[in-house]
Amino acid sequence: MSDIISDLTDTLREFLEIEQISACILQRGSKNVFEYFTDPDQEKYLRSQISADELRNAASSFADYDVADVSDIQIGENGKIRGLAIRNPDGKVRFVIFLFTDGTDDTQFDRITKVLSESLTTYCNLKEELSQRTDDIRKNRDDISRLERSRRMFKSLSKLTEDINFKVSFDRAADDIIKQSMLCVDPDVSLIVKEDSGVAQIIKQSGSAGTASLGSLNGMPVSDIPFMDGKTYTISSDSIISNEFKQFFAKCGISAGIFVSIGSTEDGLYLCFLKKDSEKTWQSDEISFVRQAGEILRTKVEFAGLSNAVAEADDFIRTVFDNSSSAVAVFDASTKEDLYMNEAAKKLFEDSLNDELFRRQFLIPGPSEDQDKMTGEFAASGTGDIYQVNMTRASQRGGLKVLVFAISDITKQKQYQKKLTESADIDDLTGLYNRHRFHADFETCINDAKRGQGMGSLILLDLDDFNELNDGLGHVLADKFLKKTAWSIQQIVRKEAQCYRVGGDEFAILIPSSDIEEMKKLMQKIQSRFEKPFSLDGNDYYCTAGMGAVNFPQDGDEEDGLLSKADFALHEAKAKGKNKSDIFADVEIKMPPDRLNVEKALREAVADDCREFLVYYQPVVDITNGESRCCGAEALVRWDSHKLGFMPPSKFIPMAEYLGLIIPIGEHVLIEACRTCHHWNEFGHPEYKVNVNLSVLQLLQNDVVHTIANALKVSGIEPDNLVLEVTEGMAINDMDKIKRVLEDIHELGVRFALDDFGTGYSSLSHMKQLPLDELKIDKCFIDDIDSDSYSDAFVRSVSQLADAVDLNVVVEGVEREKQQDVLKNMDVDMIQGFLYDKPLPKDQFEKRWL
Repeated sequence: MSDIISDLTDTLREFLEIEQISACILQRGSKNVFEYFTDPDQEKYLRSQISADELRNAASSFADYDVADVSDIQIGENGKIRGLAIRNPDGKVRFVIFLFTDGTDDTQFDRITKVLSESLTTYCNLKEELSQRTDDIRKNRDDISRLERSRRMFKSLSKLTEDINFKVSFDRAADDIIKQSMLCVDPDVSLIVKEDSGVAQIIKQSGSAGTASLGSLNGMPVSDIPFMDGKTYTISSDSIISNEFKQFFAKCGISAGIFVSIGSTEDGLYLCFLKKDSEKTWQSDEISFVRQAGEILRTKVEFAGLSNAVAEADDFIRTVFDNSSSAVAVFDASTKEDLYMNEAAKKLFEDSLNDELFRRQFLIPGPSEDQDKMTGEFAASGTGDIYQVNMTRASQRGGLKVLVFAISDITKQKQYQKKLTESADIDDLTGLYNRHRFHADFETCINDAKRGQGMGSLILLDLDDFNELNDGLGHVLADKFLKKTAWSIQQIVRKEAQCYRVGGDEFAILIPSSDIEEMKKLMQKIQSRFEKPFSLDGNDYYCTAGMGAVNFPQDGDEEDGLLSKADFALHEAKAKGKNKSDIFADVEIKMPPDRLNVEKALREAVADDCREFLVYYQPVVDITNGESRCCGAEALVRWDSHKLGFMPPSKFIPMAEYLGLIIPIGEHVLIEACRTCHHWNEFGHPEYKVNVNLSVLQLLQNDVVHTIANALKVSGIEPDNLVLEVTEGMAINDMDKIKRVLEDIHELGVRFALDDFGTGYSSLSHMKQLPLDELKIDKCFIDDIDSDSYSDAFVRSVSQLADAVDLNVVVEGVEREKQQDVLKNMDVDMIQGFLYDKPLPKDQFEKRWL
């Protein structure tokens, strides 16, 4: 079953993200196989409100063959957890999906429940069914596939197939089935009930034991009959049933029953098998027989009156119906002459251009003789309608080779796929394009500018003090305010540019073709708007915005660099005060001399083979055995500038990342750390490992895997003794690309640690997606761990979770012995911090710890 969940993961997660619904799936045996949370706060809240054991108990409450598929659990004041059982066709529970809402409109929540129930059930049923199908017509639309399915059921129900075919009337088929059912299923009574003007009428009946009380069923209002709702119910004597069914069973003297809908809701036909005089537990073979019998009658209902539906029923089934929505056409395999077309096919090919296009695409020269099946798409002339074409090679009686085409209209499906693709680019709250679409459009504009098609501009806009406004208004009104703000910006720029929501209260404005003066005018219009109040629910609210702008290609022709420069200009603008803006070209002119001096010295230090950059080492201590022993160190870079003196990391690392110099600096630190660790390993400490930080910029380099491999080669270190630390800042980049890079590096034998765990927005997803070996819990979670119950619970939970997925846990920032004592009782593997030592130069570290 887990392979079905795996297949569904991406689509299901995308649906839940769009609908903003958290969910988890428990397989039979209460194994958690999928979970998704809209954000960490909601995940934390849910875990505090309901435990894993309570969810497993709730999942176990859905019994096989039960009638209940939905169960709600109230949590908090407005929250609700809804359990939804997804069943096999025979009524067994496949898995249970739990959905969480914290106040979503009930109608919307019911819609989401219905969509998921129908979609998951349909998907799972189709997946199982398709794996068993071998016949040629399995890809035809509903009527063809249903007819083929009926044919297989006829074979399994041999006694019925002797007498029933599609020329037999529904009346005779119904008599045969309920009589045969009395022998195979052994009910006391078999009935066919029909809805007539809002009341029930028994139109067929077999069996007579104790049937007097069934007379009350005739003329009973449908509203009093719980099984007449278009569904199938299998109720044994020991089944747990609703009050409605209890009252109905008591009134009609029924102890057990199977109720199968054999028509559409409008037809109102039901096949019923009842036990009255004794207890009954329906067996799986009985249930299977009844459902197949019901399917036969359903087919008879749907195709009643089509007496010529089946022309042959041996190796080739010529079963096409003129009222089918699918077009079916049969051609001579040699001459390509059409032998049969149903009404839908005739209508499609009455346009001679469609006929010609179809023949050129699928018949001339046509499939090779060894090609038994073929699938393609066909676009109709003029209408734009799109059809899926499935060809099957077959033989008619007498040996005539033919090509059978089933042609299904998939226009709506294609339109839905297009709409779904477009919706992935839309921000749910504001209706603007989102970050994903922004990056795609930005790359296109940059490439256009590179080709000499003019100049473009990018404006980053960030609301001033929006957090305070959010706290004052509350989330609901704050969301309305963001929508109004987004609408106002879009109205200002829509003729010249496109606005995107790229973060909580952050917007990007992309001007594909403009000069600096036009960009300044647009920024002035936006500033003028923010000088005025925004009316919301009858009240006026003020909120200003800061803006930073960059022009391309003159300020750069790479997306990351331009974004960094625009962000720097935004930072400079917000430093001036409220409702300010700045342009990167102007910011550079006004840069203070000390920053220029730092940048100049930094560039010179890198050009000098990074000799000024020193590697310090802070010990990592293993506490797994109740002892505290050093097991390696984290390598940390320091800059001893001959011009500026000793520079703390906070002064030069952000600038090095901004200038792209972190790449050569990082490679220098990596090689030095590997060489040092190899020396430790050879001189008495083969277990020592060295942790080296890997920046996002390094990960995004095309040659990063080669860089790591080269460091391993030149240093001689065992790959398992190198631990590369990555941070959750990766989430703002292309996670698919990051994942591929990490997997390629991991194949070298190198270990990975996720640094600052718990401070990002997708920590748990990283544990599942990335090839990690260690989690490093951020210092902020253990500062007060000896006195704060939240910190205690967080670290303990992460340790247990990491242990379950075979990850080591490292805690940073340990400064007091009380912290150490608490952590030793939490399954934490390693700790580091000033309690043991500060970062030390290589010689001091070796003197103290080797």
